[in-house]
Amino acid sequence: MFPDHDIFDAPDFQDTVFENSKSAILFHEDFLKHKIGNHPESPQRLVVMRNAILESGLGDSLDWVEPRMGEEADVLRCHTRAHYETIRKASEKAAEGGKDFIVWLDPDTGICAESYNAAMRAVGTSIQSVDMVLTEGYASVWGLVRPPGHHATPDRSMGFCLYNNAAIAAEYSRAVHKLERIMIVDYDLHHGNGTQEIFYSDPGVLYTSIHQSYHFPGTGHIDETGSEDGRGYTINFPVLAGSGDGEFALYFREVVAPVAEQFKPQLLIASVGFDAHTLDQLGFLKLSSQMYGKIVYILRAIASDLGIGLIYTLEGGYSLEAEAESIVESMKATVAEKFDPGELPMPFRPSQGSQAALDRLRKVLKGTWEI
Repeated sequence: MFPDHDIFDAPDFQDTVFENSKSAILFHEDFLKHKIGNHPESPQRLVVMRNAILESGLGDSLDWVEPRMGEEADVLRCHTRAHYETIRKASEKAAEGGKDFIVWLDPDTGICAESYNAAMRAVGTSIQSVDMVLTEGYASVWGLVRPPGHHATPDRSMGFCLYNNAAIAAEYSRAVHKLERIMIVDYDLHHGNGTQEIFYSDPGVLYTSIHQSYHFPGTGHIDETGSEDGRGYTINFPVLAGSGDGEFALYFREVVAPVAEQFKPQLLIASVGFDAHTLDQLGFLKLSSQMYGKIVYILRAIASDLGIGLIYTLEGGYSLEAEAESIVESMKATVAEKFDPGELPMPFRPSQGSQAALDRLRKVLKGTWEI
């Protein structure tokens, strides 16, 4: 049963003091050049987030860094060469077609002349974020990137995603920094099917996701827990339409935190989707802007307790108002020196359905994780 207190007043969180709040945002104008017509995944997403951070005054507490370009080898750790070439050649074809020409890989996912460069800059952002938290003393690094990545499988782009930025960061941390345990936490409206597929049989990368059930891309069921040596290292917590702050709080407190304590990752990667917000029209979840800040607080508390770095890579989010509000709340939590439970604007008890889902997840994971 869910504990009879506000989840963020729990003693193990409320007393957290962050000894290191050194944080950075990686952003590049190349991300604004990926333009695929009248599409929800638009450059304006990053413009409003950047402006909101600067107008809030929080930008002065963050280092703004121009990320490097990724390399072919970075992509090939997660994707096939054929997939890598598909994106590159599609951009070349779009350039040959002239201004505003778009190559559609599927009905949702388009490529313009600048898309390959934007995607490779997003790859570079992900691996540079890893370097910054592992070797440069940063506690947290945000990659304000597009195109997003968590739907990209080893051999396919889909759902607006070209290369899988979170997965590439994880593989880079293993190949270059020799890490052995990485945890990816995905809190987008949609399940990150690509990230799950890449690491489905791999016990070195624990992937966990909360997302709307019975929604695109149709994956992410509770009983999808991994295969072979990776069984138990994929953890899905689908929630019903209408779920909001209470259900997400339940997941982060009762699933993410205890699993992280047991797995003891050496790096924490967050795939951040602001499309779970109540104002976003692509789904039916009801997160508040303030809850996005609380999620950052709890991720920082986990990372601080484990003494590890935390990187964020941007996935979805298509309400400009919601993105502006949510990124500001996230940045407040990113630079804070102490955990702040604060107040949430919605009733803060999870639904019976989500509690039932948690009970089922406990049974599915029994013998691997104690939650």
